Amino acid sequence: MEIKFKVRLSQFVCLLGSVLLLLEAARQISIGLTLTALLLAVGGTMLLVVSLAHELFTLRWFRTLVMLSVALIMSALVLLAPQQHLMWLWGFAVLLLYPRPRWLAPACALIGLVTTWLALAQLGSDWLSLGIGITATLMALGAIGGRRQQQVWMQLERRGRRDSSRAIWSQYQLMRDLPREIARADREDIHIELILLAPVNTGRLANRRLMNTLDSAALPHETRYQLDDGALAVLLVTRGERMASLRRRQLIEHLAMPIRARVQPLNDSDPSALDLKRLSAHLSDEPQPITLLPPLPRKSADASSDETSTDNAPSDYASTDDAPSDHGRDTLKPASAADKVAVAPSRGNDH
Repeated sequence: MEIKFKVRLSQFVCLLGSVLLLLEAARQISIGLTLTALLLAVGGTMLLVVSLAHELFTLRWFRTLVMLSVALIMSALVLLAPQQHLMWLWGFAVLLLYPRPRWLAPACALIGLVTTWLALAQLGSDWLSLGIGITATLMALGAIGGRRQQQVWMQLERRGRRDSSRAIWSQYQLMRDLPREIARADREDIHIELILLAPVNTGRLANRRLMNTLDSAALPHETRYQLDDGALAVLLVTRGERMASLRRRQLIEHLAMPIRARVQPLNDSDPSALDLKRLSAHLSDEPQPITLLPPLPRKSADASSDETSTDNAPSDYASTDDAPSDHGRDTLKPASAADKVAVAPSRGNDH
């Protein structure tokens, strides 16, 4: 799988804007240290951070902090020196183009309109009406464009890879890959399983460390995924269960940090029965370092037989929730043949 990232142009624009702001701040500071020069320096430094660490802009709190700070800085510049910085009023419309929380759009619009009113009030009613009209029109166009960009941004967050520096894919991509990989493994008679990983010590730093070490520890053909709740997953494909057990041990030892793992076998299974939210819930609280889960419901080509066997088939993951010690709780030991038969209901039970 290959993905192309189109963030270089955005980084270049932010870098260019930061250079221009910092040069203007240096020029004004050389003449005399003023508040406008300090605001220009702060704004240029903020854009420089965004351009050099662009992955931070994908964090919602960082994006909100930057956009709100930029709006306040532009407002202060216009009010302190309207003769020099009145042109920054168009920047409020640009802010509305970026993905943002819902409350931030009316906040930026209100700051922009109040700033325009205070800056142009002394020029007369005609200039004030013209300035308010132009600013409101630009912000309306920015809000319309931002609404479209918001939908595109939400779609992009669901698919592909979100970080260009790591080969870690999204949960949306995992659900698209599973049917194809399961069919290939069954066709070639090889073993396939999904390993869900989470650090014992929860937190942003622990999750980032696990993400970095997993990206370097996994082999190129072992696809890595990041689930919505923060847990990571590895799609492991080997020649057999014994080789999978050895490779699983090597992978976890290479991580060199306390983690918990759940292993879900996928051979001849129905991918639509895989409940990732349920599997990854409370993963860090597992008593065993590695927990082998019972197999998923098997594929079935005969729909009528599925309907007749629904009443007698056990529910999905019943053994995992009600009697966790009966199936798949032995560390680094594959489930027995009897267990596989006992917990392999037909696909019709899933519905």
